This record gives sequence, structure tokens and C-alpha cells, in this order.
Amino acid sequence: MPAYNEEQRLVRTLAELAEHLRAEVGVTVCVFLVDDGSVPPISDDVVPASHALRVVLARHEVNLGQGAAIETARRLALDPRFASEEGAFDAYVTMDSDGQHRPQDVQALALAVTRGVDVALGNRFAGGSDVPSSRRVLLTLARLFERLTTGLTLSDAHNGLRAFSPRAIGRMQLRQNRMAHATEITRRISLASSAGREAERLRLVEVPVAVRYTDESLAKGQKASGAVAIVVDLFQGFLFGKGS
Repeated sequence: MPAYNEEQRLVRTLAELAEHLRAEVGVTVCVFLVDDGSVPPISDDVVPASHALRVVLARHEVNLGQGAAIETARRLALDPRFASEEGAFDAYVTMDSDGQHRPQDVQALALAVTRGVDVALGNRFAGGSDVPSSRRVLLTLARLFERLTTGLTLSDAHNGLRAFSPRAIGRMQLRQNRMAHATEITRRISLASSAGREAERLRLVEVPVAVRYTDESLAKGQKASGAVAIVVDLFQGFLFGKGS
């Protein structure tokens, strides 16, 4: 869970997740919360008291970008020091810290992975999300762009709610620090889903989720100008051999 200057909404997000877990027997969630250079830094007090929710707080001294924060969390999740008493995790989920994503959708994606798929991607258009028209147009263009650049046809693009199996997340190393990481993830999924040997291919599904839009989240969300920055980042990555 990446977070940048989100402490108030982050508190609500973690509290909602902890409350949801109270009704789940035998489920333990470890949140790798990455403070991506927030000013002031996120306080340790944001962690709710819950037997089923463990929070590991990591900090970037400066703001590096959402992609860098997700990569930090990915490395922590694969670190044996943070394995549970039962061993490695069953599913690795990325979600936003600003309250856009619902705990029940996080659980639905994780369940899809535990039932046998390697990658479960949230589809906001199939889950009753009230997507504003301006955002719908931008996401349609993003979906077409990703189809052209990655070869993968998805119903939703740049949805931060994703779940991976342990073997899949081990192949999702990110080099794009900023928002271009979303297309980089899609590209890596595409390459791994069409690997030469069937045993090496990743199995992919899309799961309906509901994204909650507010004035705050729309103000901080991706804009058309950000799409230009993504293209520039991806071009530089491929130019210097970092996009594979």
C-alpha cells in the first residue's frame, strides 16, 4: 500500500480493513505500508489495533513515486523475515491508501488467486463503479494504449487493485518509479502469460470491483497531462533497455 500525504484517509482505509477482518476467521493480513516521502512523515499511530491486521511501515526519505513504493513493498513481501508463522503469503494485493478500494474487493481478488489463478486484476466497469465521464474517456484511451504497447487486452486499465500469486509477484520487478509502473506491470503480465512453456505461463482473470470516487480522489487522480509523462517514462525505459 503506497501512501503520499494521505494520513487522514489512510487512517480510515486501515480502520475499514481491520473492521472487515473481524468477521473473517483464520485470515491474517500483513500490510506493507510504504510512506513515499510524506510531509510530515506518516505517524506510527495510524496502525489500528487488530489481531488479524499486521502493518509493516517502510519509509522513503523523499518522494520517489507510486511505482517505487510498490516495488519497495514487493521486495518486503518476498523477504523471508516478514513471512508469517505458516510460511509465505497466499496472495499479494496492491491497493490504494486513499479509500478508493473496498476491503471486500481486496478479499475477492485474493480469493481468486488462492483458487488457482496467478494474477487477478480489478475491473471497475463490471463492479458498479460510478466512473465520471471524464475519467471514463481517459481510461478508455489508456486501455487502447496498453493494448498497443503490451499486447494484452483488458477491460480496465491502471486499476491499482491487483492480486498476484507468490510465483507471479516474484516476476513483477518494477523499474518505472512513477505512474508508468502500471503499464510496466501490464507488460510483464503479458510476457509471462505468453511464455514458451505452458507451465511457466501466468493465468489471468479480471474480477469486478467497485472504485469509490470522491472530489479528493479525483483531484489527486491521473489526468490527461499525466498520460504524456507516462509515455515519456516508458519511451526512456525502452530506449535505455529498462522496459523488458
